[in-house]
Formats: sequence, C-alpha cells, structure tokens
Amino acid sequence: MKKLAFFLVILAVLFLTACGGGSGSGETADGKIELTYINGFTGGDGDFMKKITNGFNESQDKYVIKESQEKDHYTKFKTGNYDLVIIHTDLLETYKQDGMIQDISSVMETAGISPDDFHDKAKEQVTFDDGVFAVPLDIHPMTMFYNKKLAPEAPQNYADFASLTQTLKQQDPNLFATGVPSAGLGEWFIMTVAAQNGINLVEDNYMNFAQEELADALMIYNDMIFKDKISPEGLGLDGEFQAFMKQVDEGGSAVQTATALTGPWYYQAVKEAYGDDLGIASVPVIGEQPGVYGAGHTLALPSSVTDEERIAGIAEFLKYMYTPENLINWADSGQAPTHMPTMELVESDAAKYPLSAQNIKQFDSFEGAPKLYQYREQVRYVVENVYPKVVGEANISKETLMSELEKATEQAKQVAETAPQ
Repeated sequence: MKKLAFFLVILAVLFLTACGGGSGSGETADGKIELTYINGFTGGDGDFMKKITNGFNESQDKYVIKESQEKDHYTKFKTGNYDLVIIHTDLLETYKQDGMIQDISSVMETAGISPDDFHDKAKEQVTFDDGVFAVPLDIHPMTMFYNKKLAPEAPQNYADFASLTQTLKQQDPNLFATGVPSAGLGEWFIMTVAAQNGINLVEDNYMNFAQEELADALMIYNDMIFKDKISPEGLGLDGEFQAFMKQVDEGGSAVQTATALTGPWYYQAVKEAYGDDLGIASVPVIGEQPGVYGAGHTLALPSSVTDEERIAGIAEFLKYMYTPENLINWADSGQAPTHMPTMELVESDAAKYPLSAQNIKQFDSFEGAPKLYQYREQVRYVVENVYPKVVGEANISKETLMSELEKATEQAKQVAETAPQ
C-alpha cells in the first residue's frame, strides 16, 4: 500500500511539472531561466539566427535562450513544449483558430515594440480582429536573379522577356529568357500572376479559383512556354532554378535560362555560380500591374505560455532582437527584415546587403497569403493538379481550365468547412 501511495505521489509531481505554464525546462544549473525557442532555420540562415540568440544570452545573466532548429519544427512544436515559435504568415490563421498561439500585444508593449514599427504589409499579416498574434520578422518574396552575361539589363515586363528571347535564340537555340516550373513554387507563380492582374481570390472563408480572370491570367504562363518560347518546356520540380544553373537536359542538350523567378533562399548558390555576373531585381510585370507573392516568418507566443516570469524573459529577448544593430544579422543571411528601423539600416548600405535591399523594394507591391483556415490545404488542388496542366499542356482549353478551377474551388470550400470557428 505504501508503494502504491509513493507511486501516486510521483505521478502527481510529474503531472504538475508538465502543466507548468510554458516550457518544462525550468532553470539552468547556474540559476538562469531557460526559454525554449523552436524554428525551422536549418539552412544557411540558421547560423545568423544563432548569432542573435547567442548575442542575447551573452548580453545578460537572467535568461538563456535554448534554440532548436528543426526541419520538422511544426510537428515538434505541436507535440512539444516551447516558449517561442517561428510561424510562417500563411499558417497564422490556422494556428490561431486551433488555439495554439495567443495575442502577443502585451509582450510587444513590454519589449518596447509596436506594430507600427513594421512595414504595413507585415503589420497587416499579424493583426487580427482580436489582437496581434505574432511579431513580424521578414518577408521573402519571389525574386528575380539574372545572368548579366546573357541579360545585361533586368527584364521589366513581358515584352522585355520576349525581346530577350529573340536575342538569345540568335546565339543558341538552347538559351531561354526564363523558366516556368511545373512544381515547387507553383503556388508562388499562381498567386503572383493573380496579384499582377488585381484578382481577389477570397470569397467568404475560402479560395474562389473559379474565375475567368484567373484562367486568363494563368494562360500567360502557357503562352510563355508554348507560344513565345520564353521558357523551356517540361521543367519539373524547381526547374526555374535548375535551368538558370544549367542543370536541365532537354533532348540531350543542356538548356539554360538568363533569369530565374525563384525563392531568395537560392541566393548563396547562384552567387557562388555567377559571382559578379549575378544581378538581382524585382519580379517583372507580366500582368497589368506590379505584384509579387511570397511568404514571411513571424515569432509567435504559444498558448501554453502563461508564467509571468517566462513572458518577461520573452519580452527581453524581443527587445534585444528588434534592436536594429542586432536584427541586422538577419539581413546578413539574405532575409529582408520588415522592422522599419532595421530596413533603414539595410537601405543605408545596400551594397553590403544586396538581396535584402532589393527585396525591400518589393514590399509595397507584395501580396501575402490571405488569412484563411488551412490555407495550404485550400490551395493544394490548384497547385498540384491545375497549375501543372497549365504549364504542361500546350493546347489546354479555357473550358477545361475553368472546369479544373471549379474543382479546386470545391476542394477549398470543403477544407474551409473544417474550421473550428
């Protein structure tokens, strides 16, 4: 009986420890309060985030940030116990509705940070009717890299792409102005051309793709490939990058593109390949107006964090991070911070931060993901089934395309119906 009582006591202690209002890590051996921070920065940018967290740990003696950089950081966040988490902007609405993150306004206020300190596009992404649910970190829009040897000047529009194509074909039939992939960044290509044609895809709480304006806009990519030969045919996963790096074979010959409309995370690779011949520019206007899609990172406060002392530590960390001299480390990685005082620091030395400075120029025309529950699932059908047909079938009809867009809309509606609110 005594053994049973002792066992029950142990279970109770373990239960209370697990429900301690935040990370179960407690204190370090030297008495510092340990705060757990998880993100997915497993690429080259991870080292630059470590500079920030290590700098904070060395700057004071009360708190220590234990940073975890994980490829599956969302899975680990859902099953673990953390004090701070990086969340992409397109997931904020989902995590908010699922009750996994909380209003961070008071923490920002304690840290001396205001939503007004950020670019309007970043501020809008984290602001909801019932509060501010994350602190903006960066925006990473689709970026154009270009090979100055093949394209001495960056194309500005569709006509420039067509003209460049004619020039390149005179040199080599395997040269193309740019590449349109069938997979990888399909969502970014879809949403960019929608933004450039002023198409609102949101209806109520779901994505409405069944619009003739969207069908017409998507066919621009079809024309680029099959009509005007601006892009090679048959580019697969990440083909826009591979063709720019001359890593694609077509009929036994290596095709190459003069430009790449791609993710900024490829900067280090293209810089190593092209050196001083690499150019960076805004995405050309292939529609009716400037517009570019992409994503963004934010810092969010898990709903499980309620301990006032831990929250005070998080505020101190944010205060340190959002000091421009510290956050500039993030620009060193190539990311484009949305914190306006840090943006000014980047712009004052654009030669040192070429990628960040260039992408800051795209912020005003940036269109991020709409605030919809399970947005990634809502766009899955159009990305995986419709878009590949647009860029893979030369003779796809508008009737066929509209039928597919209607299916995509129905799929989005079904996903939206699963929302808890």
